[in-house]
Amino acid sequence: MVGKVWPQSPSISQLTSQLDPIPSVTRKLRHAKFQPRHGRHLAMHEGSELKLESAHGVHLLRRDVRTWNGVIVSVNDMSCSPGRAWHDISPPQNRMAIVLEQIGGRVEARTKINQPSQSNWSGPQHIDYAPAGMRVWGYTNNARSVRGVDFAFDFPSLESILGESIDLEQTETPRLQFFDERIFRIGSLLAAECTHPGEHSDLYGDSLVTALVIGFLRFGRDRAQEKKQGTLAPWQLHRAKEFMEANLSTGVRLRDLAEITRLSQSQFGRAFKASTGLAPHQWQMNLRINRAQQLLLDGELSLAQIALVTGFSEQSHFTRVFRSIVGVSPGLWRRDRRS
Repeated sequence: MVGKVWPQSPSISQLTSQLDPIPSVTRKLRHAKFQPRHGRHLAMHEGSELKLESAHGVHLLRRDVRTWNGVIVSVNDMSCSPGRAWHDISPPQNRMAIVLEQIGGRVEARTKINQPSQSNWSGPQHIDYAPAGMRVWGYTNNARSVRGVDFAFDFPSLESILGESIDLEQTETPRLQFFDERIFRIGSLLAAECTHPGEHSDLYGDSLVTALVIGFLRFGRDRAQEKKQGTLAPWQLHRAKEFMEANLSTGVRLRDLAEITRLSQSQFGRAFKASTGLAPHQWQMNLRINRAQQLLLDGELSLAQIALVTGFSEQSHFTRVFRSIVGVSPGLWRRDRRS
């Protein structure tokens, strides 16, 4: 894949070698309401109106739900009104949410509606983790639509499934607006399996959920080690992001980014990844794809024109990269969004 390189993941046999597979339950709900029951369980009521909690300008279009190894996986497709919009995403259970795709504007998790996130991450995809009972709002500004996947964790139960102890104090620490390639990749695979059930066995989902949990628990330790290496100052990070956004069509060289942040190329590369979780070229590729999605929805440019505007050498190159990141071709993605 060009531009976004995922780390090497363990094979399914490696992931399942220490697991006792638990049957998964599939629910595909277009009209369902989820409410907490008995503290740690969600009751699913088919036939009721699909809605979000305390929503203002956000509409839930579709929700697909599936359960593997006791982890409830929910894929949500939402439309947003122009301007500011929000809804209450305070979790009754420990919850991790991944923004898989956003079209336009800004999407973030906030502890207060009018208080912006303090995170350095501002890419088109991000991850949020909130422990049970924490007050959190999903906030958007001028976003057209958002597609995300949520994971509800019962960590004490997961201890027996994983066969090892979990630092429960670690699970009580919120982490809003961060990114990790491995977690995002596994979450994307689970979302795809959730919306298109039957393509793989239940063992496949069980294995991915286990890998997701392990990846999340390791993330905090890995990030702490990365931060020891040093991060960019806020002004450096802002200047680098701004420069990349302004030069999507012309291309950016590492020496340019190092120069405007007053660092060597090697220093900048390490500090940028420690600050954002992505290498500079991966960050820019995500920006290009996000911009391309906006242009695809506008419908005014051909695929070849969009490829040039977003910095790709030709349409075939654009199509390959778009499919590798989004999962489908640009043409199919646009038709699906228009239907």
